[in-house]
Amino acid sequence: QWIGFIANTSTATFTATPFFCNDSNGVQIALYSDCKSAPLACNVGKQYGGITPVSVTVSDLNPGSNYFLLVDGYAGDLCNFTIEVTPDDAVYEPALGMVGAITGPTDLCSGATFQFSVAPVSGAGAYIWDGPPGTLVNGDSVPVAALAPGGAIVQITVGTQSGPICVQAANSCKQNPPCASSHQVNILPDTYRPAITMEKPQSLNCTEQPAQLAVSIDPPATYRYDWVSDSAGHIVAGANKLNAKVDSVGLYTLTVTNQINGCSSTDSVEVTEPRIPDNAAMYIRHISCYGNKDGLLRVDSVMNGQEPYVYSLDGKAFNVDPTIRYLEPGDHNLTIQGANGCEWDTTFTMLEPAELLVVLDPDTTLHLGQSFEVWNDANVNYPDRVKQTTVTPPELDSLLCIGCVFVPDHSFRYRVTIVDSNGCRATDDRLIVVNKERYVYVPNVFHPDSDADGNDYFTIYGGEDVDRVLYLRVYNRWGKPVFENRDFQPNDLFSGWDGRISGDQAIPEVFVYETEILFKDGETVLYRGDVTLVR
Repeated sequence: QWIGFIANTSTATFTATPFFCNDSNGVQIALYSDCKSAPLACNVGKQYGGITPVSVTVSDLNPGSNYFLLVDGYAGDLCNFTIEVTPDDAVYEPALGMVGAITGPTDLCSGATFQFSVAPVSGAGAYIWDGPPGTLVNGDSVPVAALAPGGAIVQITVGTQSGPICVQAANSCKQNPPCASSHQVNILPDTYRPAITMEKPQSLNCTEQPAQLAVSIDPPATYRYDWVSDSAGHIVAGANKLNAKVDSVGLYTLTVTNQINGCSSTDSVEVTEPRIPDNAAMYIRHISCYGNKDGLLRVDSVMNGQEPYVYSLDGKAFNVDPTIRYLEPGDHNLTIQGANGCEWDTTFTMLEPAELLVVLDPDTTLHLGQSFEVWNDANVNYPDRVKQTTVTPPELDSLLCIGCVFVPDHSFRYRVTIVDSNGCRATDDRLIVVNKERYVYVPNVFHPDSDADGNDYFTIYGGEDVDRVLYLRVYNRWGKPVFENRDFQPNDLFSGWDGRISGDQAIPEVFVYETEILFKDGETVLYRGDVTLVR
């Protein structure tokens, strides 16, 4: 062991007395002016020297100069020993000043390491630091003697107990009283430690850029961040920032330290291969009606990717809305991209129903009294799809059936609208023109001879426009009524005059007739003329 000292006299004797030697060989002693030159004096001791004191005497010391005494075990023996110096004042004993106030933080978390210091003390060869159990000074358990001059500034790691941090100055001859200067340190509860929130696990991305680890810290404060990785991981940037950037799978550990109170927390996150979406649950609403362009696609969930997602249809710009509207019919390509840039593509077909058509018969002209078919299944291209059929004017509604006909009494236009289960509508209209030319024929001669030639009766003939004959009257040349019949159908021979007067056959003569006819449009027309009876 080397022992340095300052000489105070020119002559001095140094005696080393060994004890508790492992091999009973004792010690040897030498005095040097430096650590390189030959010794000024030497006593090599002897084998089995045991506890025999070993001394050297030097008479040419230079007072005030530094010297070094070496004590070593003989033949490698390991001994305890004491040193005696004569005369008593042969070694210089410097004055020792008092230690001042300790500078350092007060409120700390257990395990925090901070710098503590005192002003340099004159004459101090060491500073003895102490503190509560568990306190470390420069990594060693207290008490710790930190040699001057650096010993006035130390790194102290506090334990779990609050208490004073103490320091006393010392040299080889003197030391301050214990705890000559103290500084109270309070250990904060663990609730003061920062809360680390990490998404676990996290994954790399599918872009060429490094993945940024997602971390948040609470409460806000001034923190120091320290990221480390296992052997597989690789931190590209931000090892001392909150959100480090990495480009390899592995385990990454973050230590967050409050730089005011040293409270720290540690958490780790496993970084895996990129999470690539590989499927999605989608709802497709096909186009409701031909030409509507109201198709819709909604992405309800994405499997195995990383949220949030954006969506692109047919190569267009990405959008955050998972619902895509106003889709046209045909095949479409959907790309789903996760927050990590990983994508999944799929195709789908947007269906459009065939066009629903209603095509009524062409516009037509009818003669008053003629009928027409309002509707038949051939008027619509997909009759099995029809759920509702309406017609205007509504009085035709009961005629929307196969074989149902209508006899119009005036010209009009009607419209038929059909609706299927999707609400798809189709409409067509048709113009019906009613010709009201009166189809009435009154014979001007008849021959009642019972030969069944169809000319045996005088009656009124009419077309389908005639509703009925309101009356038919026949007069002789003097105006005397010879025949009358009421409310009969036209073209009915037996409702006419058979050429008899009061049961007797009338003689050939010219007669006058008067008839009023009701037509199907509600109008009545009065006809007058003469008819000749021949035999």
